[in-house]
Amino acid sequence: MHSDFNKLWKPNKKQEAFLSLPDDIFEALYGGAAGGGKSDVLLMLPFARRFYEHPKFKGIIFRRTFPELEQSLINRAKTGVGKDGPSYYDFGGSYNDQKHVWTFESGATIRFSYLTTNDDARSHKTAEYHYIGFDELTAFDEFQYTYLSSRCRTVDHDLPAIMRAASNPEGIGLAWVRERFIIPCVEGGKRIYKRESNSSSIFIPAKLADNPHLFESDPNYINRLRLLPIAEQKALIDGDWFIFSGQVFPEFRAERHIDEPENAVHVIEPFEIPTWWPKIIACDWGFTHKTSVLFGAVSPEGRVIVYRQYTCKKEYISTWASNLRRLSQFDENILAVVLDPSAWQNRGTEKTIADQFRDFSLFDPEKADNDRLGGKLLVHEFLRWKKRPPRFLPSEGYNETKAQEINRRYGTDAMKEYQKMFLPEAEETNLPRLQIFNTCKELIRTIPLLVYNQDANDPMKAEDVAKMDGDDDYDTLRYLLKAVDRYVLRVQQESEDRVKLSTILLNAHNDPTHFYREMDNYDKVTNADISVSRYRPYFN
Repeated sequence: MHSDFNKLWKPNKKQEAFLSLPDDIFEALYGGAAGGGKSDVLLMLPFARRFYEHPKFKGIIFRRTFPELEQSLINRAKTGVGKDGPSYYDFGGSYNDQKHVWTFESGATIRFSYLTTNDDARSHKTAEYHYIGFDELTAFDEFQYTYLSSRCRTVDHDLPAIMRAASNPEGIGLAWVRERFIIPCVEGGKRIYKRESNSSSIFIPAKLADNPHLFESDPNYINRLRLLPIAEQKALIDGDWFIFSGQVFPEFRAERHIDEPENAVHVIEPFEIPTWWPKIIACDWGFTHKTSVLFGAVSPEGRVIVYRQYTCKKEYISTWASNLRRLSQFDENILAVVLDPSAWQNRGTEKTIADQFRDFSLFDPEKADNDRLGGKLLVHEFLRWKKRPPRFLPSEGYNETKAQEINRRYGTDAMKEYQKMFLPEAEETNLPRLQIFNTCKELIRTIPLLVYNQDANDPMKAEDVAKMDGDDDYDTLRYLLKAVDRYVLRVQQESEDRVKLSTILLNAHNDPTHFYREMDNYDKVTNADISVSRYRPYFN
């Protein structure tokens, strides 16, 4: 580290560990908790390492959007880093407001930029940077990060080629950041060698307590954080990467918690699915995005077992549709195959995606129900492992006079609904209604990482799941459960209709006039188009 650097800015111990990492560690992530000095350490690294003194040095630091870039990095570089810390001007820098580039006396440059879209990343395709920083890495798509990593290179032995990032454990990119940096070594501080890229990475965890400068300048900051929900406290105070605010399906359990009932688990060991169980296949197709296929079986009590998952990327329909057929060749009693509705769009080709799917899979697909909010609510219901609270009952209790009044005004069905409110509730024994074989690893990984949309300008979108890289498995799950729900409701309705018809026929000989009236009503309600003459023998 620069021998005079501490006279201008004194890093805390965790920042110092991050700044002192050797250059042969290509990737490093700093952070976790709020207030750990993440942005500061990215801004100061070129000066701590004296890179700014080299005439050929080129560095760049990214934020996701320009307003974030302007309010955070650009402002701090101009006015000073940390409490009474140096600005870039103190190191002899001059700033170009149009290009957002700092140039130093040696000729070295540090640029500030943003990556709102993937095309913004591609705009750097001819660039070469020795130092690339990502502030709030979980705000970025994995493609943006990996694409820019190909721009990090050097031909000068005096200059490094290093990627450095900082982030809190929240945001749309949490899944890939956690998998890339945290999961290999959750406690951090250990170099991880990556055979596929012949490079190494490291995670330097930082908690709020690691930054004493913040306590001096804003001692009440931690108390404000303690007003947040528990999940956000764990993320922002403790730097917990495995519990975070905005999680859509907190009820999902890959493993049961110790203090929870035995049924509080959704991931199970595979077992042999009975051949006679109804099966439904759901597909979310893609090429650049992932193609995701889920195979679900419906148990007699209405529970869905996701027993197989198939995913691929950049595979033609002829390949993945044929694979789907091959995988399901021994699956008996397949009732339906539902496919993303966009597969029926006219794309200027002779055949739609749905047509091609039909040709290669030999299945006749149905359009999946793409009601996003309804689908999300249905996923909640299928994941539910707690019994629902007792149903609402009128305070006055059952009233036969009221029942007859409902019958006169609204009909027999309405009266029966009123009467059913007071019947003993059947115990829920099939919770949760969704269970997943532990071999379906992508789906299991995706569900706990889904967060709510943060679009404050659209309340409807705020109730929806945020789009993220890899959410194709969730979309497929929505399609599957919607299709299963339709099937179960249809079976239940058919069963109720059969019971209703049996009751009418049982009482037919008592009152022919009532029989005709009831059969006419049955025909209208069920659209059965039953000929009453077929049942005349009941009057003999």
